[in-house]
Amino acid sequence: MKKTIIGKDVYYTLAWSPTYRYDKYEALRVMPELSGIISLMYINQSKIDDLIFYSCHRDGCRVGFKRFMDPDSTRYAEIIRELDLSRLYYKYTLVDEGSMQDVQDILYWLIRTYRPRFNESDFRDSQRFYDIYVNEVYRDKNDVVERIVGHRGY
Repeated sequence: MKKTIIGKDVYYTLAWSPTYRYDKYEALRVMPELSGIISLMYINQSKIDDLIFYSCHRDGCRVGFKRFMDPDSTRYAEIIRELDLSRLYYKYTLVDEGSMQDVQDILYWLIRTYRPRFNESDFRDSQRFYDIYVNEVYRDKNDVVERIVGHRGY
């Protein structure tokens, strides 16, 4: 995630993973342990039916996704019961920098833009900015993501 503040507006850039067909074991192998947001969806021909955007800010994507999907320990059992796992796809974006308020603003934008079935439509933003803009980029399965940070953090 990249964040830029210009005046009273904020601009986020999200890099979405490739979209994967749901498989319980493969998902745990693919998901990173970093914090982020997971998107669950159905894909019918070329139409995407967004189901939920789920924040894994504290646990990281791998643990958060496992807890969300496990019918014995999830807080969202009613959602899990409604999902058709044979049609389910997912993708994730890392939000490993920034605050919980940044995650809240990004979720607000995603929910307002895509209107997923299981998110609450009255979800609020952090009220820190006048407008929230999000640029979404989609990574390919063959992309190599590299981040080099010096010993002083830059």
